[in-house]
Amino acid sequence: MSQFFLTDDFLLQSNTAKRLYHDYVKTLPIIDYHCHLPPDEIASNKQFANLTDIWLKGDHYKWRAQRSLGVSEHYITGTATDEEKFHAWAKVVPQTVRNPLFHWTHMELKNVFGSTEYLNENTAASIYQSANELLKTEAFTTRGLLSKFKVEYLGTTDEPWDSLAYHQQLANESYGIKVLPSFRPDKILFIDKTADFFQYLSALETASGIKVTDIASLLSAIENRVDYFHANGCRVSDHGFMQMPASLNFSWALETEFKSFLQNKTQAFSDPVSFMGYVLLELSRMYHQRDWVQQFHLGPIRDNNTRLNKQLGANAGFDSIGDFPQALAMSMFFDRLDQTNQLAKTVIYNINPS
Repeated sequence: MSQFFLTDDFLLQSNTAKRLYHDYVKTLPIIDYHCHLPPDEIASNKQFANLTDIWLKGDHYKWRAQRSLGVSEHYITGTATDEEKFHAWAKVVPQTVRNPLFHWTHMELKNVFGSTEYLNENTAASIYQSANELLKTEAFTTRGLLSKFKVEYLGTTDEPWDSLAYHQQLANESYGIKVLPSFRPDKILFIDKTADFFQYLSALETASGIKVTDIASLLSAIENRVDYFHANGCRVSDHGFMQMPASLNFSWALETEFKSFLQNKTQAFSDPVSFMGYVLLELSRMYHQRDWVQQFHLGPIRDNNTRLNKQLGANAGFDSIGDFPQALAMSMFFDRLDQTNQLAKTVIYNINPS
């Protein structure tokens, strides 16, 4: 079946759109300030084993679609072979029509692998075989693909305690594409997840060399890592929340409780929203001081399936769109920073298109 919807003018619905894309945009390089590409795979110039390895492993959007269409977990994250997992995906692709996954799938097959076949269970074998042959070539390693698409800048997503060793390796070898870290400290902001919080706090203490005993030392440890990231080329922060925190003040009573919380390590902290709001506000001031850009992804409901989330871990396809009001808390947060002229350049994304 011909991919008639993937003409050169796909999604270009006016002459102006066609002119702007073909005459100005089409040949521009890619500057991607938010991605989840693993820096170790770029540093090692990974050669992918097969189409499943590069395309399905770790793609929780495809996993979520498969689950909603009744595919057994055996063929998603289970012990099925890579080829069996690819065939399971191919079989349900026709059912994703009207979901962006349908278009993404065929655009990737066409633009990356040169395939204009309609992916389904009948074409899966030939597409898998031809793509696998291409993946054996140097042009389809991580660096080969980045060059093919004229990438100039990649902002990876990195924890505050990351050593950034792979970014340093790429910088030391003067790799032609800028692969720079983005600072993602969210895990240290979710104090309501007590056990996880102390695990991440320990990692922060080790990386910063600062023992956290109160709110001031916590901010010092975080700022230590902000400076480390800055020294390694980072100029972007990255946060993902259901909503911006609606409380930004951290009272003396909460400071006292936080000290006790750090010592006790089992009691729940009484006001996680105020903790997040206060620390995030201080972080945003650090970003402004260093002329960073801050990014906020708002609106998802995280980890809907507790059972499978415990089994497979975070970011395994159990998040969904939320319907949270956003404007009031956002306005309050940004205005608080602007009152002292400390509002950094900001990028806002919302998962919910409404």
